[in-house]
Amino acid sequence: MKIPFSWLKAYVPLTATPAALADDLVRLGHEVESVELPRAAVKGVLVGLITSKIAHPDADKLSLLKIDIGSAEPLAIVCGAANMGEGDKVPVATIGTSLPGGITIKKGAIRGETSCGMCCSEVELGLANESAGLLILPLDAPVGMEVGEYLALEEALFDLSITPNRGDCMSARGIARDLAADAALSFTDVGGKELLLDASIGAPQVVVSEHECPLYMARKIDGITVADSPQWMQSGLILAGMRPVNGVVDVLNYVMLTMGQPMHAFDANSLNGDIAVRSAVAEESFSALDGRVLKLHAGDLVVSDDHGVIALAGIMGSEATAVTDATTTIVLESAFFKPSRISETRRTYAMVSEASMRFERGVDPAMVSIAMQQATALLIELFGGVAGEVTVRGDADSINSGGRVVCSIARIESRLGVEIPVALDDTLVRMGFGIQRAGDSLAVTVPSFRHDVSIAEDLSEEYARIVGFDAIPSLLPPLATSAPAKPDSAIHDAVAGGFLQAVTYAFISAEEQRLFVADDGLDIILENPISDAMSVMRRSVWPGLLNAAKRNLNRQQPGVALVEQGRAYQRTATGHDESSVLAWLMTGEVVSDQWHSSARSADFFDLKGAVETWLSLRGLTGRFIADDTIQGLQPGQSAKILVGRAEAGRIGRIDVDIAASFDIDTPLFVAEINLDLLSDGKQAKFVPLQEFPAVERDLVFLFDKSNAAEAILNAVRSAGGKLLADARIFDLYQGKGVAAGKVSLGVRFSLQNAKRTLTQADSDAASTAIIAAMEKRFGAVLR
Repeated sequence: MKIPFSWLKAYVPLTATPAALADDLVRLGHEVESVELPRAAVKGVLVGLITSKIAHPDADKLSLLKIDIGSAEPLAIVCGAANMGEGDKVPVATIGTSLPGGITIKKGAIRGETSCGMCCSEVELGLANESAGLLILPLDAPVGMEVGEYLALEEALFDLSITPNRGDCMSARGIARDLAADAALSFTDVGGKELLLDASIGAPQVVVSEHECPLYMARKIDGITVADSPQWMQSGLILAGMRPVNGVVDVLNYVMLTMGQPMHAFDANSLNGDIAVRSAVAEESFSALDGRVLKLHAGDLVVSDDHGVIALAGIMGSEATAVTDATTTIVLESAFFKPSRISETRRTYAMVSEASMRFERGVDPAMVSIAMQQATALLIELFGGVAGEVTVRGDADSINSGGRVVCSIARIESRLGVEIPVALDDTLVRMGFGIQRAGDSLAVTVPSFRHDVSIAEDLSEEYARIVGFDAIPSLLPPLATSAPAKPDSAIHDAVAGGFLQAVTYAFISAEEQRLFVADDGLDIILENPISDAMSVMRRSVWPGLLNAAKRNLNRQQPGVALVEQGRAYQRTATGHDESSVLAWLMTGEVVSDQWHSSARSADFFDLKGAVETWLSLRGLTGRFIADDTIQGLQPGQSAKILVGRAEAGRIGRIDVDIAASFDIDTPLFVAEINLDLLSDGKQAKFVPLQEFPAVERDLVFLFDKSNAAEAILNAVRSAGGKLLADARIFDLYQGKGVAAGKVSLGVRFSLQNAKRTLTQADSDAASTAIIAAMEKRFGAVLR
């Protein structure tokens, strides 16, 4: 937001320099983006009188001028412009002057003639983007006077960034009020001007629901002659960053920038019937001033007449009711719209306007009426016409009224780290607050324009602004010590196993959810999804990894190995549950073809080994139990993962049909572990190298095919006793000599004692125990 210095001085007798004022604004919590100095930018440019003009002897388009700037001798200047003559007064940049465009004037020779300065156009002075020649000054311009002073160029232009909670400072009046209160200067507020009203001009008929709009005012002005606004107003608007449009629009923009109240004017002759402030009907059409044609949503706040929408409330008017040069009667609108309604509509259509920025932050309810009077007076003064009575719907006193904050002074002092003397209360009173102290108790009445102050912390901020944030000691508060959080190395260990980390969206489609999770009514469905493909919160990470694998394979990657650590979401009776999950995916080549070997594709055991390695790094052991009921996985190539007594995860090959739906025709293996179900693993301990040799034995049994290998090995480990060091299945045979429904398994186990060499008796005892266990538990027959 840009504010000319002169606008601030209209409210407060400021004597500080622009630089000092910028420091004060920063201390008061208003970020100063920049301070421009238009008048200082043309310092050294003086009013000059052309006393002589002759043609350049060696250039047809150049002239030799003698110019009086009030010095002892006139200046000799070579000039290429053609729109001046003897007796004209023009801006003259003297030697050493630096102009806004970066040009520094030096004495030089042009086509053999000495030139001791430069005559300036509006472009060189930074007053316009283009010009047809020199700027010809009025004949009464004093010779030798600084041009910046004569043209009354703005002394300074402040570019401020106002925080969203300070809607009261989105105007020159609001900023001036803060500065006046801070410096204990008088504040000249603008009151509503007395107007002569014409009773014959009917007041507009307005229908407003208090729920839709707490305060709405409308007035008709008849007999107006639309023309350009005066130059002083146009210059101010341009400095403030707005484009002059026509006299009526310029006046309303001027009132908004200076007083903070956005207003709108309708061409009264284009209105049909009563004005209504209401919610839009779905698919209702609106043609905006910026040329856009919108299909509105149900609930958008609009202003309408009997024929349709004439404005998006607080944002933009319609093209059909805009004020033009042919307009003779207008209806002025001044209102307080609820910030939340304006913000919602503005975001929906990405329509940002100066009005919407102020309504979103919250305008001062008291200014609705005052701005109406001020704008009416300016319009009649500049463009004639007579005004009728104001139609009022709502009550300004009921908006943001009765705000009161009660807290202890000690609480504020503790928060800020500085004392809050009584003298600071006077500044808050000048800012519009009511202050009552009683011992340590502080009771503050909040003005209606400060809706952002509602709790003790807000008061702390107000006192901090007055004290100055630089004056607050930069000391860290005492903090309770705590043990540092244990670093989570889950994803790093998985990546170290040769996988690439993936990060996928937590939103997936309902169809993808059903691939791996049954429809049990526990999905968390988004109310306003980005798209149908992101409509539910995932309960498995696999769909995201499948999409990532598809993209990689489509880009000619021979193999994909991905891992992701994320969250899975599920609805519960009391809300929702989030579980931390680590998921793997592997497909395609794991070994590329070489001169000495062929390429090899991933299989179940590659991924199983990666998961086992990951668990072992945590001191955990996983047991993989075959399970053909896991949804989305291929029967016969799927298992649940048990860690301790917890079913912590699942692993297997993706069903062929599911893989095909992702356009993947290679075997696709996935695994998933719920990290929240893992216990703390065993801490690794140092074990010295064994001094005594191990004894290894092989036993071959005939088992029923229905027995699980994991159960067999667990039984071997249990029967083998304390001497058992390792057990594994080393051979599997089905064929000639083995009955149907049977399988021959070779079990190899090793025995070892750290303190002595084992004997034949030790080996025989272990073998006997294992054989007995196999026969008893599984009915196995030793071969």
